[in-house]
Amino acid sequence: MLLSLAILLCISPTVTAQTDLQAKCTGTDRLYSGTSCYVVVGTAKTHNEAKTSCNHYLGNSGHLVNIKSSAAQSAVRTLITNYPTTTVTYVWTCLELLNSSVATNVISNWGNYFRGGTLVAKPVYLPWYTTEPQLSATSNRVVYSKTSNYIHSVPSSSAYSYVCEYEEELKEPVVTDLEQKCVNLTSSFKTLFLNDICYVAHPETKNYNDAKASCNDLNGYVGYLAHIRAMNELWVAEALRSVANVPYMRLGIEQTDLSSTDAFNGWYLTTPTNQSILTTYLPWATSNPVTGQRTIAVTTGYPNSFAAVDSNTAYPFLCQYVATTTELRTQCSGADRLYTGASCIVVVESPMLTSKAKTLCNHYLGYAGHMAHIRNAVVQAAVRRLITVSMF
Repeated sequence: MLLSLAILLCISPTVTAQTDLQAKCTGTDRLYSGTSCYVVVGTAKTHNEAKTSCNHYLGNSGHLVNIKSSAAQSAVRTLITNYPTTTVTYVWTCLELLNSSVATNVISNWGNYFRGGTLVAKPVYLPWYTTEPQLSATSNRVVYSKTSNYIHSVPSSSAYSYVCEYEEELKEPVVTDLEQKCVNLTSSFKTLFLNDICYVAHPETKNYNDAKASCNDLNGYVGYLAHIRAMNELWVAEALRSVANVPYMRLGIEQTDLSSTDAFNGWYLTTPTNQSILTTYLPWATSNPVTGQRTIAVTTGYPNSFAAVDSNTAYPFLCQYVATTTELRTQCSGADRLYTGASCIVVVESPMLTSKAKTLCNHYLGYAGHMAHIRNAVVQAAVRRLITVSMF
């Protein structure tokens, strides 16, 4: 009897608790496979419209489907085959061109843009149809075909159904107030919540000064014209510009020295209240910058899409919102950090090269971290006090 009991105990299957994502992933329009929930949307949209719409689940960072394996390929085919609402033959994937100046039929020029717009890695699984990808400047995005069971390159302006993917690995610890307000924002605005930042595209037109004072869409949050400082942020700006269907969209970047005749230098990230910060990320579009044009808008030509524009001309504009100062003050507690003024200063003990250190100031998602700026005596004293009392 004891032996039989021992054997039964050994062979009893392990019961794994259902995750929150699995619990949500039920219905004829969705399928849980591996560690992802796939959701098909029958409504046809352009690629940029589709990739800004994968926000079904608050707290799970969604993106257009990444067909990263034969298992994912099979899951997508099963999902759209069984979708009862409408016939779905093609669906958008997250594949995009890495460089628009390289021929579209170069397979190594395709990458998976997801996870907040960041290119995680070049894909290793690319189930192209035999005649794909096409050599055509307009065939710059990729769909999956249920009929062929392969992927095909098509123009981004075409309209197709799409599949969103939600990964267990990308689940956020909490659904913040900012995320909820961003997703629920209505009217004519186009919104995108990524990396704990809410981006809001305004299709109405304003000159630079009026636009800079108009980022007040979310109650309780101080907004400002978007600061684009890296490729992943430019990806966001380009997506929203395209969805808003406008040729130019203002950003929060200006040349503050009005007497300067150097069109290439002296550009600053600005807000209505905070100190301006010099920026060096300036992916100029063709024939830009233009001397005397003191502000920047994003335009066509991604990933080289910064255009210098006149401050007084009215253009659509892009706002961004981050967590409030109260939240930052609350998070800024511990022996390795100090809140002073409106900033949280964090000391990191591990020695490293400057090039690596400046990429690691991401302690608080939703805040644009950077290496400390000793811009006045108050900050100087705060830094000295922090490193004196910390682990050094």
